[in-house]
Amino acid sequence: MPDPASNSYADLNVLSPDPICAGVFLPDMDLQVSATEGHFIRSHFAAPNVPLSGWSLPVTGEVDNALYISYEDLLKMPIHEVTSLMECAGNSRSTMQPPAEGVQWDNGGLSVSTWKGVSVKTVLEQAGLKSAATDVLFVGADSGKEAHAEGTLVYEISVPVEKLLNPDSVLAYEMNGETLPKDHGFPVRLLVPGWYGMTSVKWLTKMVVMDRPNGGFHEMDYWIYPATNGNGDAKARRVTKLKVKSLISTPNKGDIVAPGKHKVAGVAWSGAGHIAKVEVSTDDDRTWHTANLEEPNGGYSWQHFEYEWEATSLGHALIRSRATDSAGNVQPMLATWNFRGYEVNSIHSVPVTVAKP
Repeated sequence: MPDPASNSYADLNVLSPDPICAGVFLPDMDLQVSATEGHFIRSHFAAPNVPLSGWSLPVTGEVDNALYISYEDLLKMPIHEVTSLMECAGNSRSTMQPPAEGVQWDNGGLSVSTWKGVSVKTVLEQAGLKSAATDVLFVGADSGKEAHAEGTLVYEISVPVEKLLNPDSVLAYEMNGETLPKDHGFPVRLLVPGWYGMTSVKWLTKMVVMDRPNGGFHEMDYWIYPATNGNGDAKARRVTKLKVKSLISTPNKGDIVAPGKHKVAGVAWSGAGHIAKVEVSTDDDRTWHTANLEEPNGGYSWQHFEYEWEATSLGHALIRSRATDSAGNVQPMLATWNFRGYEVNSIHSVPVTVAKP
C-alpha cells in the first residue's frame, strides 16, 4: 500500500502552505485524468493524521439500522468507480475586481481523477432510511478556526438525500488506482460529482441522516452565494452545482509566438450536462469560431477542445474561449461579483504577442 502521508503536492503551485492549498498549472490540463501528484488540493484546516487501525464510519440518525462500518467492511462492499472533475468553488477568484475574500486562486483549482469506493446509496440502503430523512451530514476529522466564526469548528457538510441516491456519489478510498493520499482525505472521503469540491468532505468520521439540512457555519454562512440585492427580493443560496466553464491550456499568458499556425487548446465542463460547443476568439471578442470538441467522457469529466489559429498580424492578440453546455448555459464574459468570489466562470482571456523570430 502506498504511503498515504507522502507529499502529494510536489507538482503543484502552492498558494497556501498551512492549510495546504495548491493548484495545477494550466498545461497539465491536457491530460484525460490528472496525475495524483498533479491534482489540486484545497484544505480548510490542517490535514489530520487518521490512523487506519480502529477507524470506522458510524451511520446514525434517521435510519432503521445504525451502522458502524470498518475499513475492511467498506472494501467488501460492491465497488463503484467514477471519473469526475473536481473544482474549488473559489477557483479563478483572483480574476475578480474588486478583489474577493479568500485564497487567491488563479485558474488552477480543478482536476480530474478516477475515484473508487462504495456508492453512498449502498450504505443508505443497508441502514434503511426513515420517512423523515431528507439530508445526510458528513463530518470530517479536520478542525480549526475560521474568520467570522467563533470557537473551533469541525468541517462538516450535509447533502440532500436525493443527490446521494445517485450511485455516482461515492465514499472513496482510492484515487487513480492508489490508496487515497493524506491530503486527499485518507482513509475515506466523500465524492459528490457535478458539485463544487467543498461538498466532497475529506477524512470522514461519521454520517448522520437528518430530517433537515445541517445549518452549520460552512454550509449556511460560508459556502453561500449571497442575495443579489439588499431588498430581500432574492435569497442567499448554497453553492452546489458546477457552472459552465472553459479554460485555455495553450498558449500561455504572455507567450510570444511567430506568425503562422498555432494550436489553441483547453478544457470545458459543466455540472448541468455535457459540453455542446466551445468557441474561440482571437481578435478580442469581435469574431468567434467553433473549436473541435472531444466527445463526453462519462457524465462528470472535462472535455478537451482545439482550434487552429492562423496568426497573421504582428503585435498583441487576445485569445478567448467560450463554452455552451447541453442545457443551453453559456459561459459569460464576466461572472457576477460576490464577496467570497464563488462560481467564477468568466470567459478565459489569454494575452499573447505575435512577433517575427
